[in-house]
Amino acid sequence: MPKRKTPLHARAAVAHDKPVAADAERLVSGRILILANLLRRAAALRYRRLLRLPGGEWGVITQIGYGKPQTLNQIANGMGLEKAQLSRTVSSLVRRHLVSKKTNPQNSREVLISLTREGRVQYQTILAAGASANDRLLMDLSNQDRKLLVQQIEGLTRRARELLKAEQALGPAASRRPGMTKK
Repeated sequence: MPKRKTPLHARAAVAHDKPVAADAERLVSGRILILANLLRRAAALRYRRLLRLPGGEWGVITQIGYGKPQTLNQIANGMGLEKAQLSRTVSSLVRRHLVSKKTNPQNSREVLISLTREGRVQYQTILAAGASANDRLLMDLSNQDRKLLVQQIEGLTRRARELLKAEQALGPAASRRPGMTKK
């Protein structure tokens, strides 16, 4: 049976005999994912305790509270999530009168989502509690180190968005095993 050819980038990614740059990148991204998961879990507990908000509803309220009324796509993009992931959460927030939906006066095909009065009250509570948690998280960093950290996170976030766009441009997953090409 003839040996299948694999693209150069796939061979480098699966090489196990030598450490490669990708291993160090995986470690950094893995550490960031662990940090994000821990922060998300702590926040979920905090806002469930303070506001009786289930799951990630606090994140949606925060995203909407940052600015003017937004479409579901804008909220999803701002949070780095898919629109489908947010649809049920937004519907739940509407039923609980924390957010409202209205037709965009500039584009009748769009629906704008904004906080209600009660949603704004919860948003203010989220901001205050989040600032306190943020101070605890960063208490060992100087102001200069905090600014540098924020700049680095913003740079990594921009690059992560670029990586996501590049992956999306490649289309859906193939039915073949990763790294294998057709003869």
